[in-house]
Amino acid sequence: MPNGFMWFDVNAKEDDVSAVTDFYASIFDGPFGPDDSDSPYTSWMMNGEQPWAAVLKAEDEFAGRWVPYVHVEDLDPAVDKAVAAGGTIVQPKTDGPAGTAVTIADPAGALIALWVPFPDNG
Repeated sequence: MPNGFMWFDVNAKEDDVSAVTDFYASIFDGPFGPDDSDSPYTSWMMNGEQPWAAVLKAEDEFAGRWVPYVHVEDLDPAVDKAVAAGGTIVQPKTDGPAGTAVTIADPAGALIALWVPFPDNG
């Protein structure tokens, strides 16, 4: 893992987004920044000027779950290695704001996203 865990999504059903955002703003003492794009992200958990996690509108199967993102050097071999070790692909390659990820479930069902940045996001 070149950079280890580097991003976190907390998934919420559309009806729960406000309550989830309020909950985490309260326990982390904010600040939260709204997402003004057309993305499924609704708000950003901020550390000063830098976001470190986001609340994400999610399908029912992911709702209520955190997904940590791990930076890998090469996505396809990392996914192959995870599958060979007993993981299951639960979301195929998906482009996000800063790179491409594949979400994997481990043998117990915990989620992890293997992520590689777009070339200009190094």
